Amino acid sequence: MGVGGQITAIDGATFTLQTFRGETAKVKITSSTRFMKDRQEAKVSDFKVGDWVFAAGEQGKDGAWTAQMLRARSGGGEGRAGAMRGQPGGDGMRAKPEDNGKSYILGTITKIDGTKLTVKKPDNTEQVIEVSDDTSFRNERRESVTLADVKAGDFVRGQGELKGGVFVPRELTAPLGTQAGSQQESSQPQSQPQSQAPDGGPQVQNQAAPDSSDQNK
Repeated sequence: MGVGGQITAIDGATFTLQTFRGETAKVKITSSTRFMKDRQEAKVSDFKVGDWVFAAGEQGKDGAWTAQMLRARSGGGEGRAGAMRGQPGGDGMRAKPEDNGKSYILGTITKIDGTKLTVKKPDNTEQVIEVSDDTSFRNERRESVTLADVKAGDFVRGQGELKGGVFVPRELTAPLGTQAGSQQESSQPQSQPQSQAPDGGPQVQNQAAPDSSDQNK
């Protein structure tokens, strides 16, 4: 068990992470916490704001995690179940906070205007990005979705580049809830159409047969 994300603040023995779902998580470091970076033993001072990390440990009643191990990779960090897949920096690029909005995007959508998305980044600044015909959309299960499935309030992430001063993502990953509702609805059994009587009128189904004793009255 544990939690993964990007370090947004370090306050003494407490690390604040922006998780892959856009949530904030607190990670407590203790004297028994083990540190790994690039598969090598490390120390707490080796971890900086902007690093992608995975903290293995237990979550307390206050919601904070006590880390038994904190590990990261310079190429972008590790996810909840190993190396991050589809995360900014996952292709060997080091993810730095100042690169957010340049080589990758990470944040919460606050406005959608056609193909232009306003994204609020972890540093609370907003940036307008623009998707193109080449942008692919997926949810966290890596299922294909469309721009129409993405809503204001969604936390998104993806890689891309600046074109004419505007960040254009090659791909955007949206929350797990995206498309899930429509899939669930489609999996529900559909009501059966009413059959028709020979004269074209509706035929009542499951109608009880008349009691023979009534017919003899």
